[in-house]
Amino acid sequence: MNAWLGSEPLFYPSISPAVIDFIRSAYGLLLTTTLVAILPHARRYFLSERWGGYAESGRSTDWVQNPVVLPAIMAAWLAASIALLLNERVALAAFINVVFCRYFFIQMRWRGALRGMGAPGFIAYWLGLAILLLEYTRRFAPEFQGLALLVLQVDFALIMLSAGMYKFSAGYRQNDGMELGMVNPEWGYWTAFWGRMPPDSWWFRLFNQLAWGTEVVAGLLMLVPPLRFLGGLLILVSFVFIATQIRLGFLCEMVIVCCLFFSHPGSAVDRWLSAWLPATAVATQAPIPMVNAIVGAALWGYLALLPLARAGFAYNMYGKKTLPAPVQRLFDAYTNLCGLIVWRVFSADITNFFIQIHDQQPDGTRRLVSRWGSALRYRQVAESIAVTSVFTTLKYYRSNRGLFLSRLLRYARTVPRDPGSVLVFQYVSVLKRAKRFHFQPVVEYTVEPRTGVVSEHVLDSSVSVHAPADSSPIHEAARPGTYAPLRP
Repeated sequence: MNAWLGSEPLFYPSISPAVIDFIRSAYGLLLTTTLVAILPHARRYFLSERWGGYAESGRSTDWVQNPVVLPAIMAAWLAASIALLLNERVALAAFINVVFCRYFFIQMRWRGALRGMGAPGFIAYWLGLAILLLEYTRRFAPEFQGLALLVLQVDFALIMLSAGMYKFSAGYRQNDGMELGMVNPEWGYWTAFWGRMPPDSWWFRLFNQLAWGTEVVAGLLMLVPPLRFLGGLLILVSFVFIATQIRLGFLCEMVIVCCLFFSHPGSAVDRWLSAWLPATAVATQAPIPMVNAIVGAALWGYLALLPLARAGFAYNMYGKKTLPAPVQRLFDAYTNLCGLIVWRVFSADITNFFIQIHDQQPDGTRRLVSRWGSALRYRQVAESIAVTSVFTTLKYYRSNRGLFLSRLLRYARTVPRDPGSVLVFQYVSVLKRAKRFHFQPVVEYTVEPRTGVVSEHVLDSSVSVHAPADSSPIHEAARPGTYAPLRP
C-alpha cells in the first residue's frame, strides 16, 4: 500500500514538476477545445443584449462585450490556451487566461443568461487560477509553492464536500437525483436507454447513494494528509463515469485534471507521469518582493476565511437565515469576489424539468427549435445551462416575476424565428410514475421578442413551476448573488 501511495508530508503538500507540466498541458488542451467549440456561439455567449447576446446590457458590459472587442478577446484567449498547451510563456498565458475566465465565468455569473457557463465555467476558472498560482510560485516564489498547493487542495476538498452535503440534503438519499438528469433530454446522453428503466431501479438507487457519498467521503479524505491521494482518486474515478453519461462539456475532464493536484511525489500517478512525461526544466527567476508578499498574504487570508465562508453558506442555505445586514453585505461581497459558491450541480430542482422551444406561426403550426443533443446550438452544455437558468428563476426568485421576464426576453431575442411568428417555451416536468418516467407539459410561455409581450398558459395545474423539488432545501433568495433568504 505504501509503495502505491508513497509518502505525503503532514502539513505542506508537494507536487513534482512532471505532474505540474501534465496538468498545465491537459488544461491547455481542454481549454483550447472548449474555446474552439464556443466560436460558432461566441456572439451569443460573449456579447451584451444590445448586440444580440446573453449579457445584461450596461455601460461597462457594453464596453467589453461588443462586436469590435470580441474578436480580439477570442484571439488572445485562444493564443493563451495554446501557449499553455505548448509550454510557451506560461506565466503570461496563465495570467491572460485567468483574466478572461474571471470576467466571463465569475463576474458575469449573475448578469447574463449564460450564467457564467455554470459549473463548467466555474471549474475552468478555478483550474486556470490554480495553474497560474503553481506556475508563478514555481518560477518566482518557490517558498510559497507548498502553501499554494495546500490552499488549492483544501479549497477543492471543501467544494466536493459542500457538493456532496447539498446532494445529501437535496434528495439523493431518497433516490431523487441522478436518474432525473440521466433521462432528461437536456442533459443525458443515453436518455432512451435509462428512460426504459423504472424510477426505483436499483441502478438509480446505487448511483444516487454513490453520488453524494463519494463526494462527502472524498472531501473528508482530501483534508487528511496521508489520505489526500485516495480522496482525489475517488473523485477522479467518479467523474470518469459521469463523463460517459451526462452532457457537461469538458467539466468532467477538468475535474479529473483537478484531482491530479493530490498526486504527491512517489504516488502511483506521479511515478507514471514522471516516467511518461519528463518535466521541463524551469529556472527560478528573480523574485518580485512586493508581488510575493501580496501572494503570501492572500493565500493565508483565503485559507483562514474558507471555513467561515462555508459556514456562512450553510447558515444562509440550510438555516434559511440572514446574517446581520452589514455582515451579510460584506460576506456576499467577499464570496462573490472570490467566486465561492455552493455547488448545486445536478440537483432535482435543475433536472426535474426541461424546456421545449417552438417557433409558432400565426395559424398555430409549430416547428421544434430546441432539438436537444442533435442541433448544433442545443448540443452545447452552455445552452442547457442558459435555458435552465432562465426557468429556475421561477423557483429561486419566485416573487420577482420581473427578473424572470427580463431573462426570458433576453434569451428569446437570441433565437432565430420566421417572420410574423412567436416563440413558445414549453415547461415539461419529468415525473416518476410507478414503473416509468413521464414527461408532462405543465406551462407554456408565448413570447413576442420584438414587442416584449409574454403570455402564460397553464396546461397542468397539478405541478407548480415555482415549487422546489420535494426534498429540496432551496428557498427564495433575496437577490442574485446571495444565498440569504428573501425573508429571514
